[in-house]
Amino acid sequence: MVYVGSPQLFSGGASAIHVLKMCNAMSNLGIKVELLLPSYDKGKDIFEYYGVRPVFKITTLPSFSNSSLRHISHGILSAFYTRFKKESFDLALTRNIVYTYISTCFFGIPTIYDAHHPLVNGVAHRLFNSFKNSKHLLRFSTNSRGLGEIYLRLGLPKEKLVVAPNGVDLERFQIGVSKEEARKLVGLDAKRKIVCYSGNVYEGRGIELLIDVARELRDIVFVVVGGLESDINRYRRLAEEKQVRNFLFTGFVPHKDVALYLLSADVLVMPYTSYMTIRGGTVASKFTSPIKLFEYMASCRPIVATSIPAVKEILEDNKNAVLVEPDSVSSLVNGIRRVIAEKEFGERLAFQAFIDVKRYTWEERVKRILGNLVL
Repeated sequence: MVYVGSPQLFSGGASAIHVLKMCNAMSNLGIKVELLLPSYDKGKDIFEYYGVRPVFKITTLPSFSNSSLRHISHGILSAFYTRFKKESFDLALTRNIVYTYISTCFFGIPTIYDAHHPLVNGVAHRLFNSFKNSKHLLRFSTNSRGLGEIYLRLGLPKEKLVVAPNGVDLERFQIGVSKEEARKLVGLDAKRKIVCYSGNVYEGRGIELLIDVARELRDIVFVVVGGLESDINRYRRLAEEKQVRNFLFTGFVPHKDVALYLLSADVLVMPYTSYMTIRGGTVASKFTSPIKLFEYMASCRPIVATSIPAVKEILEDNKNAVLVEPDSVSSLVNGIRRVIAEKEFGERLAFQAFIDVKRYTWEERVKRILGNLVL
């Protein structure tokens, strides 16, 4: 298997996490994997940084620092690389639409395209229309039903579509660390209730709502783990303006260390708004599949999340989470208060989420996508 990936590495973005975790999972299932990446700083240990085992080969190709140029050039170079090594692998898996276009339309390489967002411009639409019916496009996977429906409406043959939500490494959360021990390890208050959010803090992630929630629940500490410094500074200023002092930003945390913060929490929150975005500003409330969602479930802590369509594909109100109205401070306040006040109810939700997430490991995602093609 060749995986063609072109994420921005060492940036805190979810795309790089996804690529490394998928390669790790394929290797765990006995598949020989070669990951093609744009060139990166070899002074950093990529396996250690992303918390994956060095069980697959990484090959780097020349690249540009500019994100768009990196994606395009890596797709082109990877296509030629795999063309000349075509006999050494069974198929290619990629999130790179340029690679998919060249590999299927020109080089006859058996390819699976793994889509995580809609087509971004007219060029992407033309590329998609060129390869969607190709016999060399073996499958077309999406990370949510909502996204799959978007591509079906664009003419993707239904028989090619596989819906495979993102996943989680369960072993990262089964480390025998109690809530109290986790708090000690990350330096959080051992006595106060803690509500935690992890991940990027792009527009629409609900951080401004969470600041207003913290103003209503001053006896609780709110911890935001991750985010770009520019975004964090903006929200820090907002919290200061509103005199909210029970709000903590950790700044960037390596993904391998995020689990300790989640395990230290009393409640895990996803306050997404109805206009939540992914990197680049694309509104994603109907199709996203947040990695944090599955990590929250694996943490066995009560989850309070807004009921946007993408979240409701995985979480069910009063079964494995409390789902609240998007864009509403009062709904978030009431949801958090409820799972804290009704301890047994919160524990039941957390346990059910932990049971449910076993269907969403990275290995299970690989099985859904590859099916009988390789396994």
